[in-house]
Amino acid sequence: MSLLAGLLLVSAGIAQIKTKRGCVVLFGSTANCSQPSTINYRKVQEATPEWKTIKSDGVKKGSARYALLVSEMNSRIKTACATVAQAGSRDCVVRKGDISNAGGLTVTDLTSDVIAELGR
Repeated sequence: MSLLAGLLLVSAGIAQIKTKRGCVVLFGSTANCSQPSTINYRKVQEATPEWKTIKSDGVKKGSARYALLVSEMNSRIKTACATVAQAGSRDCVVRKGDISNAGGLTVTDLTSDVIAELGR
């Protein structure tokens, strides 16, 4: 990267967050992220109807039904994350703990907002 391009990125306030290996991006991109946010994935997962069905019906991990419910759950979570993030002008949502270095940016927890969105 040229010096001029580097200066433009710094002056524009664009930073890149560093994520841990295996990071799960639920919305947006970690590259050139300026408004990063996280969710407590376990809490959000437990709020979905699919997870409640898995638990209440005793759906076995590895079964076709389990795979289908988990796929539907992940899709529902990503959609809720996108809705909440866009409404709050956030440009990236990852699981809590997946950011190893926020590059000086403030990271916002959207867990409660995403759970509320799931309930709509």
